[in-house]
Amino acid sequence: MSRKNDILNCYSEKGICLCNTVEINGIRQYIQIRGAKRNSPLMLFLHGGPGGSMAGLCHIMQSEWEKAFTIVNWDQRNTCKTYLANKKNAAVIARSGSIADYMADIDDVIDYLHTVYDFEKIILAGFSWGSLIGAEYAKTHGERVSHYIGIGQHIHYFDGLRYSCEWLKETAKGSASDIEKIQRFLDSISQSPVMNAAFLRSLKVFSMLGAKYIAKDGRTFPLKALLTSPFLNLSEKMSMLRSDPKLFTGTCHTLMTHDFRNDLHFDMPVIFVSGDEDFICPNKLLERCFDEISAPVKKIVVIPKATHLCFYDQPAAFLKEIVGFINKAQ
Repeated sequence: MSRKNDILNCYSEKGICLCNTVEINGIRQYIQIRGAKRNSPLMLFLHGGPGGSMAGLCHIMQSEWEKAFTIVNWDQRNTCKTYLANKKNAAVIARSGSIADYMADIDDVIDYLHTVYDFEKIILAGFSWGSLIGAEYAKTHGERVSHYIGIGQHIHYFDGLRYSCEWLKETAKGSASDIEKIQRFLDSISQSPVMNAAFLRSLKVFSMLGAKYIAKDGRTFPLKALLTSPFLNLSEKMSMLRSDPKLFTGTCHTLMTHDFRNDLHFDMPVIFVSGDEDFICPNKLLERCFDEISAPVKKIVVIPKATHLCFYDQPAAFLKEIVGFINKAQ
């Protein structure tokens, strides 16, 4: 019990650890706020996935962040605690997930945070899928966002897969069988597939080959930490481990059809951070359009020996870049 209490109540009266399920855009959604000092800058983290809640692993992946910022984790629609709070309506919620839905969600999350915190604008950080909705919100809500951080920035789903398949083929030159598997997957995505069981199986093969040939320096996912997380009960842990793509039908449509490059204007400083071994959202796509991005200050950082989870693989390097950029681009 002491370990659990130490994690849940690690901050003195100067800090905050607040967990609430509140109504967000007509849906009960889970929001978690943690930081060592209440006067630290407020950062809203948009998790990946879809369905990749960070709330249960904040003490593993974001503990150092909480010393520099007050971190807000939000379980998006049909994800973990939010899913379980709306289980009876999950099928209806699954059909939602448009850009407009998520823009309204983020608006309501920030409105709620204003009832807890005194702040003018918020730092917005989006990871992977979360960087899709994060970037779009930042582009259209400059009055609410002070800085935007794109982590493993999503550019275009199929263009990213095509680039990574060619990258894999080049790296796997010594294995004819693996090159054949990659080519089959590359051929399949030219048919604009949907996120069904067959596509997910082929995506799993692609991911295994990416880990074999490219993402060699990634840290092992902290499964034990998730299973013992004091932030999650048993049902919530099982929800995380058994995430069903059918819960994200509308969201997956948004993921597979959206193009970051359609609008490249930001009214606030922006930084994009990725790992040099990231084959999920390869940074080369961002580099190709980076010169066209309009922002008061912009920066792109590629962290060596880091995969898609660059902030977990190289936490010190990641945090140094983020803190330095926020402090400089005031």
